[in-house]
Amino acid sequence: MKILLDTSLLLPTIGIEVERADKLLEKLKDYELYYSDFSILECLWVVNSLKRKGKFDRDVFETGMRSIFECYTRAEINAEIVLKAFEIYEIGHKDIIDCLLYSIALHNNMKFASLDNELKEFIKNNNLKYVFFE
Repeated sequence: MKILLDTSLLLPTIGIEVERADKLLEKLKDYELYYSDFSILECLWVVNSLKRKGKFDRDVFETGMRSIFECYTRAEINAEIVLKAFEIYEIGHKDIIDCLLYSIALHNNMKFASLDNELKEFIKNNNLKYVFFE
């Protein structure tokens, strides 16, 4: 099974602790895992913020980033994915990266591994296809 990892599940790889991530990552170890360039961008935003606060380990970051690119497969995007993400954004979910990641999983017949309960509820409440890994 193909599974797209949410940004929160990439952050531990680059040395940033995320509550509940370890448990979910343990369940995913036997699956084909994917990442998105959008998650890499989000990782960089988080790292930049931590760096300004003096809480940044460059060696761990570099090793982790190499690991993401070497161990996981890059999820492809196209215009339909972007258009669907924008549609979801317009419905009311105001995190465009979440919308993009959900749309990537949906259009590529993947499960979406995420800790984001707010997004899951939004998807359910708007009768969108539930593609989350449980």
